[in-house]
Order: sequence, then C-alpha cells, then structure tokens
Amino acid sequence: MSDRVHPPTEAGEGSRLPAVDSRLLLTAFACHPDNSMEERNGWNRALQAAEDLNVTVVCSPVTNTQELTERIPVHLTGRLRFLALSAGAFGDYCLRKELLFYLGYRVWHARVLRFAKKQHAEARFSVTHMVSVCGYREPGYLWLLDCPFVWGPIGGTSNFPLKFLGMLDPFGGLFELARNLVNLCQLNFGSRVRRAALGASEVFAANRSTQRDLEKSTGVRLKLELEAGIDYEIGTPKNLTNKERPFRILWVGRLRPWKGFPILLHALAVLPESQKYEVHVVGDGGCKAKWIGLAERLGVANHITWFTKPPYRESLHHYQWADLFAFTSLRDTSGTGLLESLAAGVPIVGLDHQGAADMITEKSGIRIPVLSPKRTIAAFAQALTALANDRQRLQQLSEGTIQRAYDYSWSMREPLIRKCYALVTEPSAVSRTQPESTLVH
Repeated sequence: MSDRVHPPTEAGEGSRLPAVDSRLLLTAFACHPDNSMEERNGWNRALQAAEDLNVTVVCSPVTNTQELTERIPVHLTGRLRFLALSAGAFGDYCLRKELLFYLGYRVWHARVLRFAKKQHAEARFSVTHMVSVCGYREPGYLWLLDCPFVWGPIGGTSNFPLKFLGMLDPFGGLFELARNLVNLCQLNFGSRVRRAALGASEVFAANRSTQRDLEKSTGVRLKLELEAGIDYEIGTPKNLTNKERPFRILWVGRLRPWKGFPILLHALAVLPESQKYEVHVVGDGGCKAKWIGLAERLGVANHITWFTKPPYRESLHHYQWADLFAFTSLRDTSGTGLLESLAAGVPIVGLDHQGAADMITEKSGIRIPVLSPKRTIAAFAQALTALANDRQRLQQLSEGTIQRAYDYSWSMREPLIRKCYALVTEPSAVSRTQPESTLVH
C-alpha cells in the first residue's frame, strides 16, 4: 500500500466530482511505487484518479502488473487495473535501446490508441489522461479519441545554458547543443505537439519555463502543476545550530554532464581555508572518474565521500546526515533531490532557473543566478560560506523547507487533478477562456 502524508482531500467547494462509474484511461508508461521519479509519478497519479473514477492504466511492456495490483490500497480495490501493453517486436526492441527509445515509444503510443479505440467502442471512457513519460516530445494519440483528453504535467523544454558549455567535455557539449537545436525545431516547427495541445481539454506544465515555452509555441493556455510529489511522511525541522563539527553538504543525482557537479567542486575550491566541511556525493554515472580527478586537481577530494545511489527510499538517510543540499543541475524539469531535501528539512543552495526556480523559495534556500560559470561559482561559494557561518539562518531555512514540502505532498495536491477531471467531463465547463485560478497550483 502507498504511504500518504494526509488523508485524501476533497476537490474543493463548488466542484462536482464525476460519478464513480465514470471511466478513465491513463497512460503511464513508467509506473511503480518505489523506483524512479517518473515511475512514482505514474503510480501516484493512478491512485489519485481512482479516488473518483474507474481507472485503466496502460504501462510499458515490462511492467509487473501483478505486483502493482497487489499493492493497490484496499479502498481502491476493483477501481484500478494495470495493463502492460507491448509495442510489438520492433517497438519493444527500440524501447530497450537508448538511442531508439523515442521511436519505440511512438510505436507504443500507436498501439495504445488501437487498444483505446477498441475499449472505447465497447464501453466509453469519460476521459483520457497521458501522464508519463513526462517529456513533451511525444504526446501520443489519445487526443484523437472522441472524449476529453488531459495531458501532463509535461516538461522537457528547458535548454542547457550556452555560457556553460565550456564546463562540459566535447561530446557532452555537442549533445547539449544538439538537444537545444532539437527543442528549437520541435517547439517552433513540429506539428504533433501543437495538435495534441489544441486537441486536449487541459494541458499541465510542470514548471513556469515549460509553461512559457509551450504557450508560445502552441497558442494554448497551460496550467501549472509539478509532475512529481512527496509520497512519504514529511519530517520536522533539523537542529542545524552545531558549529563544532564540519559543515555537511549533500549532492545527489546522476553523474552526467548536464547535472553541473563541477560548479560545486569549483565553489568548494574557493571557500576560506578556515572553513571546515564534508561533502557526500550520492549517484552513479559516466562522469564519476572525471569528476573525482577534477576534485583532486582542485584540492577538495579529501573532503568528499562518494556513494553509489541505492533505491530511492533507501537513500533518504543521506538527507538526515546533511546540513545543506547543493543543487547544480544545468537543465531539469524539477529534481527529485529537491523534493527529498524539502521533506527532510534540509536547506537548499540551488541554481535559479527552470523547475528549481519554482521550487526553491527564500524561506527554504538560496537561489543562485545562472549568469556565467565564473559568477555562478562565486555566488555558490558565497552562499555556502554564509550559511556555514550563520547557523541561525540555516535553522530558519530548515523550518521553511518543511513548510514548502507540504505544498508538494501528493495528498495536498490531489484536489487539483480531481477537480480537473470533474471539469473536463462537463462540456459546459471546458473553455480556454475561463480563468485558471481555480486549478493553478
């Protein structure tokens, strides 16, 4: 059964929820309660929907549907079923290959539409909803079905800041340039994303930068809703007033070029010599050897302990160790580590752009301008030094992180999507011109 922070919340005064016999088809290619953020998002969206609807969840061909069925909460038994849908021999092969994934994913979505049409003809769906994969690149085809379609939350439009390309190796730099170019072309000249957005009853953006990008490229008004959430008990503020021990800094993430870990390494290298600190790095990826070498050249390696990233629930104890969470990602829709640090009461020093700009507030951390490598590194080092030497402020930020964490608990955010389903199943309520204040998070 899934942990909940609070009991399910009502959809809000004045909203009329769909009848319990209403049917939803939810596409959650990635769906599992314990694995990656993408999979947990699919699982929690399915649980939210099943509070009010009979839900069929279509998942990737490798999904263990028996395990998911066994973990359905008792009160949702009979209202939620999972289907692992094959993309066919060719599509399944492509899905297993990183470079061919999106080709296989599009084939899979075509299979989903065929399945949906057959099921829809036998017993109509009240609404369809595409949840994952979160990225905007592949909208699927459910918007072609003759019933309301909800898309998102979606992200993936965030570009790598060009001034930071020099911090990457040649291959990493070429990859990010190519990705930026693909975004430019797809957002401005691609038709499928625009057609899907126009065909949707509601579209949710995972952050404000995605909201701006897609509203500009599609002409459709998007609502704001973070794609991820906290699905376990939120902690209490930490006691961070002890100045006797070294300052404890935590960095968590994939060791990949766009995660920007060298920003932290260079910031550590310019800290005052008198500053005592320890760093825990939790993650795996191809940049590990290179970044260990960089730490040695900068003279900070002796302060760093490296950990392999375990399953996410087993990694939460690292946040109990930490005084501060460093977030250096140069492109990200949101960031699992940000949610985990908020829930643990760990203040954040993070880059002020993309999803992080929405999630980090003045009461939960310090946002670092993304200007140039030199200026950003200097600001990062200044923030680390300031918090290491002002434990009262650090304590106040810990209290702020806990308050902010409740904004992102699944149960507190549940009314948004539930109200959305209620609105889109009422034809008179669906209007692109109506105010979005009732649904914006």
